[in-house]
Amino acid sequence: MEQGKRSVQKGVDKFDIKLKSRPKDGVILQLHHTVKGSNGESRRIRFSTGTFDDSQEKLACADNAGNIFILDLSNLQFWKHTGIGPCSALYFVPNKIDILAVATTNNNEIIYLDIESGKTSHTLTGHTAPVKYISYSNNKTSNLLTASPVEAILWELSNYTKYFTLNTYLGAQIQQIMFTPAGEYLVACFQNDTIQIWKHESMKSVKQIIPSDMKHLKNIAFTMNGRAMAIAGLTPTLILFSMDTWKALKCIDLYKYNFSAAQQISFIPQLFDGGANKILAILGSDCMLHLMDLESQTIIHTIKPETSGIRWFAVSPTGKYFICILKQGEVNIYNSSYVMDVAQTRITESVNKEKACSSNHKSAPQEHSQHSSSKAEVVHKMRICMDSARLRRILMQYGEYPDKFRPMIWRSLLNTPRNKTAYTALIDKGIHPAYKDIENNFTIHSSITLKNLKRLLSCLAHWCPLFGVMKFLPGFVFPFVKVLQKDPLLLFECVATVLINYCQLWFEYAPFPPISVLAMLENILAEHDHHLLKHYCEVGVTSQTYALKILETAFSEVLTCSEWLILWDHIFSNEPAFILMSVVSYNIVQKNAIKRLNSHEKLENFFHTQNPICKKTFLKKTYVLINETPDDIHPRRFYNSFMSLEKGVCYQQFTGYPKATICLKLAKEDKTIVKSDRYTLRDLTTKSQEKEINERAKTHETCVKKSHSDDNFLLDYLAESSSNKLAEMPERQHNKQNKGDCTKNTKEYMIENIQYPVISQRRRTYSGKSNRKDNAINLCKHISKLKTRKVVSAKQNCNIEKVVEKLMINSTNSDVSDS
Repeated sequence: MEQGKRSVQKGVDKFDIKLKSRPKDGVILQLHHTVKGSNGESRRIRFSTGTFDDSQEKLACADNAGNIFILDLSNLQFWKHTGIGPCSALYFVPNKIDILAVATTNNNEIIYLDIESGKTSHTLTGHTAPVKYISYSNNKTSNLLTASPVEAILWELSNYTKYFTLNTYLGAQIQQIMFTPAGEYLVACFQNDTIQIWKHESMKSVKQIIPSDMKHLKNIAFTMNGRAMAIAGLTPTLILFSMDTWKALKCIDLYKYNFSAAQQISFIPQLFDGGANKILAILGSDCMLHLMDLESQTIIHTIKPETSGIRWFAVSPTGKYFICILKQGEVNIYNSSYVMDVAQTRITESVNKEKACSSNHKSAPQEHSQHSSSKAEVVHKMRICMDSARLRRILMQYGEYPDKFRPMIWRSLLNTPRNKTAYTALIDKGIHPAYKDIENNFTIHSSITLKNLKRLLSCLAHWCPLFGVMKFLPGFVFPFVKVLQKDPLLLFECVATVLINYCQLWFEYAPFPPISVLAMLENILAEHDHHLLKHYCEVGVTSQTYALKILETAFSEVLTCSEWLILWDHIFSNEPAFILMSVVSYNIVQKNAIKRLNSHEKLENFFHTQNPICKKTFLKKTYVLINETPDDIHPRRFYNSFMSLEKGVCYQQFTGYPKATICLKLAKEDKTIVKSDRYTLRDLTTKSQEKEINERAKTHETCVKKSHSDDNFLLDYLAESSSNKLAEMPERQHNKQNKGDCTKNTKEYMIENIQYPVISQRRRTYSGKSNRKDNAINLCKHISKLKTRKVVSAKQNCNIEKVVEKLMINSTNSDVSDS
């Protein structure tokens, strides 16, 4: 009955929430469920469990009445699903957006719940007791582990069947079971104080741990890199175990910290710890949450809510948030960074108090040397943290770099040289004429942002003239301006490095589209999703629509601000070909929406708007493409390796474009030329040819008219002894048409020789009729040359007659040979 009601549910009502900004205790939100009874009295329903979804920053909490509350911490909304029944465990399904695995006490089932619609898609049955633990394997996402105290079941999610079952006996029930972070091992903690480790692939036992100094084992926890395991129980002992050497690393006595047992433990990942988490959260027997630094073995902070003690807690996989379920049933949601800031403040205050109580007889030089040494240590630690390999490990674990340190991290990844002298020389050249009135083409409300955009584009245009005429460049660099405008030098060097490395082959055919890049993208799409490419072909959409539009805007039109930052975190942390794989990945991930669009206009608009996308799936697909694309079509085959800007008094020259490109010629034209007077190269060539032809034709026509009166006998003689074609003309038009044909043939000859010299030459070689026409034209040319001089003597007339006779003999011979 309840399941049927959920299936016909059309939607859910969502409500807004407001988070506390910089709370003193780190609690950004408190969740409680209070209802009014029939008698009008308020009754509070207690929460039992909860879980996080880091990819979308969502939190799911279940209460004892069978209600599930979904909190969207990114969009600041929450909603509720009812009628599910009491829940014993929750878990967000990886790689499936908005799907929550819910373990219910009704028939001990595990249901797949769509948190947006409230509908149930699948149900897993087979447990004989309520499920307490749900875990997924990171190396095999199709494998699901569910466990109750009496049994554990491994499910194959491709067909929703179980392929392995672990049964226990009385006295050796399961206390906790989970996959290691890498998914290589399956680890279980039993009630008989033993820890069993199985190889996930074969499910063979590889190790059994029986701590001699610990009884009543309760919990195990792993660091994010899976190399260390913490073991705790109801005895005042904490053991750190190495998964590499299978040996204990540390044994910590909890009596020192005024609590005698650990009810629950979990690591809290921190930025720049490389997955070797050093902060361990311990829920002690005093119902307070203690945060311990395992390196110094000190308690850096203790969380003690004022209303009641803590019953249970959970940490998000990236460590950004954690929740504490109190004994009275409320849920406190903490921001880890706020909690760590509070802890650091208290440590600093305690250190300052110790310094104030200590002796102040140290000399000034000693204080200066201590300050210098501490500064050197900080610089050394920063260099270690900013190592590219280390940063990439952090990125793979957390999915993104912290906003606070992003500019510093990008600077380290791109290895920018900080050439202040070279940058100042570009600034001194002022605003480039091409971008003087850029505000007329773009609507930018912030005057500061407009000023920074102008300055960046001008520096790029002064650095390389090509960037003064590329129309897409302002839209490409604008998101970088928004992120890095506080440091103009870093902004310029970052964009310049991007153009050199991640925009290779973009300007190979400038100002035309980059044919080579688009061909590579089309080959990759054909390799990994030929059905989508077929759809593009049927609609008539080319790579200039589904790929070039994304590249020219640097993904800023299709991704939100946070998604854009995360994507470029990954682009800067990988090889230059990563950006092309991201374009193909975006198309493949969005293919369900794309295939519903059956017109060119709809697809054109699709790639100019922000569309919902699962960023985790998008990035995962990009890494799959860059690792599984064949070498013969992989972009790295055609791309150069990463090359940073050179350090010095000037930047290296950008040479990735054709030197004789049309856009560069247009950029060098005089600024005073009116737009209507500007022509393309083809127009200019055509006009110059027409001008030359008309002038030469006019000159020859004038010469013919001038010589006609003196040499009419020559033309009459030509009319009598010309070719058969000329002889067929009527006698009354003989002289007139001879003059017109001569002029006409001369003009055609010049047109043919100027515009098509090769073709005309071949025609003269293989056509006898053309030879006769050429002889007539040559005769006219000789006559024109002779008549330009004034005939003053009989000797000159004799010479003319000899020339004419010789030419006519040749013409007659050619006619005979043709016949």
